[in-house]
Amino acid sequence: MTAPRFEVVLAVADAIAILVRPRPGGRAERDQIAQTALRTATQRDDLSIYRRPSERPALRQPYHELGVSLSHRADLLLAGFAPNSAVGVDIEIEDVNGFDPVAFAADHFSTKEAAALAALDGAAALQACYRLWVAKEAALKISGRGIFDGLDEPDLSAQLNLLRTDGATIHLGAGSRLPPIALAVTRLGGTVDQAVYCALARDMS
Repeated sequence: MTAPRFEVVLAVADAIAILVRPRPGGRAERDQIAQTALRTATQRDDLSIYRRPSERPALRQPYHELGVSLSHRADLLLAGFAPNSAVGVDIEIEDVNGFDPVAFAADHFSTKEAAALAALDGAAALQACYRLWVAKEAALKISGRGIFDGLDEPDLSAQLNLLRTDGATIHLGAGSRLPPIALAVTRLGGTVDQAVYCALARDMS
């Protein structure tokens, strides 16, 4: 297989997230593309992705089983890797038509986060909403349940200013559903017609 085009877009401790443009195809092909790209990015030829019975992607030894996470939108694939800890990634493409970030936050985020977004103007609220969205999804993937229990945790209202800085690392203590984590978010422009938001979270326990 020809090595796919990728770029490293985020790093947290020893974890990285790479953005790949996969060929058209199903999940098995995306998994293979992610594996090839991560091997190239990390120079680890023994990195091997498989699927658990739950369908969650995982790594074979000698790496942490949950040291890989995959997320895709349109023709974009975000792949996260850490050798010795669980990771989560999420990617979203900005929707500038008909998406109401304040209403979305009120329905899905914590009360404090929703209030913080409501105080921002339109463009700032849109970007902050997407940053919160991907950060929360990436963090919750570490739990193994994803967004099954909702997006109110982790509450990132106190870290919102830092979250709006591309690549800044945010450290969070353990929550009711999450271990201590570190996460980072970035907004990429020019990849598609709309901006692309990427998040990487790493278990720090």
